[in-house]
Amino acid sequence: MERDYNSELDYILDELIREYQILYQSVGFFEGEAPMTIKEKITQKVTEKFHLKEWEINILLHHLLIDKYIISIDPLHISLEGIVFISKGGYTKNSVSQQMENLRLKTIENDLKRYSFGLMIFTAILALGTLVSAWYFGIEVWKFYRGEVIANP
Repeated sequence: MERDYNSELDYILDELIREYQILYQSVGFFEGEAPMTIKEKITQKVTEKFHLKEWEINILLHHLLIDKYIISIDPLHISLEGIVFISKGGYTKNSVSQQMENLRLKTIENDLKRYSFGLMIFTAILALGTLVSAWYFGIEVWKFYRGEVIANP
C-alpha cells in the first residue's frame, strides 16, 4: 500500500510559513513555562489533523529540507522557493500536473504506435508492389532478349 503524503507536505510547509510570519511579525513574551519549539508546534498540529506518527512527520520535514523549501527548522528559516512553491499549489498541484503530463505522454506514445503500424503496412504494400513490377519488367526484358536471340541464331 503506497500512501500519498502530498497534502501533508503542503500543510506542513503552509504551517511553517505561518509560524515564520508570526515569529518575525510579533514579539514573544516569556510566560513562565518553556515555550514550545516550532518543530513541536508543527508536530502537534500535523498529528491532530492527519494522525501521523512522529517518525513520519520527521521524514516529511526532512523531505522539505532536501527539496530546499525550508532551510532549517530550529531556528526557522524558510526559503523563497518554498514560499513560491506553496503559493503555486504545492506538492498536490505538482502531483496533479505530473499525472496529467504522464497521461499526455502515454496518449502520444499510443498515437505513435498506431501511426507507425500504419506506416509499416504502407511500406510493406509499397515493397510488394515494387517487387511485382520488378518481376514483370524482368520477365519482359528476358522475353525481348530471348526473342531476339531466337530470331537471329
